[in-house]
Amino acid sequence: MHPKPYPGQSVTVAIFLVLLLGMVASATWLLGVDDQVYLKQLIEDEGPVQLVGQTAIFIAFGLACLFVLVDGQRRVAYTQLSYLLMFYALREADYHYKVSEHAKATQFKRFFSHELIPLSSKLFLAAIVILFLVVLYRYLKTQAPTFKAALRGRLPWALFALAWAGVFFLSQAVDQIPVFHNVTGQVFEEIFESSAEVLVLTAMILFRVQLRAPGASPARSPG
Repeated sequence: MHPKPYPGQSVTVAIFLVLLLGMVASATWLLGVDDQVYLKQLIEDEGPVQLVGQTAIFIAFGLACLFVLVDGQRRVAYTQLSYLLMFYALREADYHYKVSEHAKATQFKRFFSHELIPLSSKLFLAAIVILFLVVLYRYLKTQAPTFKAALRGRLPWALFALAWAGVFFLSQAVDQIPVFHNVTGQVFEEIFESSAEVLVLTAMILFRVQLRAPGASPARSPG
């Protein structure tokens, strides 16, 4: 028997609509900016759009670390999740730019083939990536059944985790499709990326809310 979704459907829909309206309002505002220099400042590394997303994902990472300490039943899952969120946060903050003065001139996927980046820097980042893949595999292998069950039960945290996957996919699609390689495309890419990070935090919070549902038999996986 699936646990009863908590919070209820009306609250879940309201939260989703607030986030969706935030995305629409942000896109409308940014696309209405005529000064291209100012627009670049708004959507690039130090701008408010990326700052919102990076703040959300670092908070999510901090919460995962906290729950490692206080939630013994889910300690292993939260330990794995905290590393995944750390990698996510560092990737979105373009950490690979910091490990070499030449990295800024290349995309992450071309980092390892760049001839001017030192081998030591490549090995350092490769170790982080390999550990990420190992942890991701273990996390998905153990938590996928719980996630599928939560989706069947329409638990809010699982629905928002699914929404994260969709929005994250959109951000990567916009980044890869040539027709979007312009300022308008960059606006949507950054909004999708930032929104995905907010959805991660929302899913984590809703998972903890679900645990407090009256009479609930909580799932074992952190959302």
